[in-house]
Amino acid sequence: MRITGGIALLAVAGAFLSGCNKSTPATADSAAAASSTASGSFDRNAARAEILGADSAFMRAMMAKKVDSLMPYYDESVVSMSEGAKAVKGLRDVRAAYVEAMKTNPRDFSFQSGGVNFSDDGTMAWDYGTFSASMTDAKGKPVKSSGNFVNVWKKVGGHWRIVAEISNSGQPTP
Repeated sequence: MRITGGIALLAVAGAFLSGCNKSTPATADSAAAASSTASGSFDRNAARAEILGADSAFMRAMMAKKVDSLMPYYDESVVSMSEGAKAVKGLRDVRAAYVEAMKTNPRDFSFQSGGVNFSDDGTMAWDYGTFSASMTDAKGKPVKSSGNFVNVWKKVGGHWRIVAEISNSGQPTP
């Protein structure tokens, strides 16, 4: 994978990390179990807390470079698209792309969420924002990149899962 492909894949991860620049309560990870009110109607605040909790847990897994810990946030049929790279389809190929991306020693993540939105029936969500990250190129030199992302989430088996993600980034800079 070219360095820009690695940067772009890490950019896609930005949606998960978008909660890092928000004031997220310490209990965000435990909010994953709460997705509706007692009456059974869709609770946007609980769903937003679940997605932000996933962001928090995903961030810890990314920083620890634990690829297998990232995969539960994806649906089996996920499609991942990033600028300058072919679409990656399916959980197995997304995992392989993350294994490659981790070889660039990703670090210094910064993400800003633009928001989390929901379909009227509460079965789909999307979040978007901006990112920046540092990593190492094939010659061992540090590079920085920044860009934008959009993730599409679907409620699957009682949990929010990414079904589609897209990102773009500027050219890496030394």
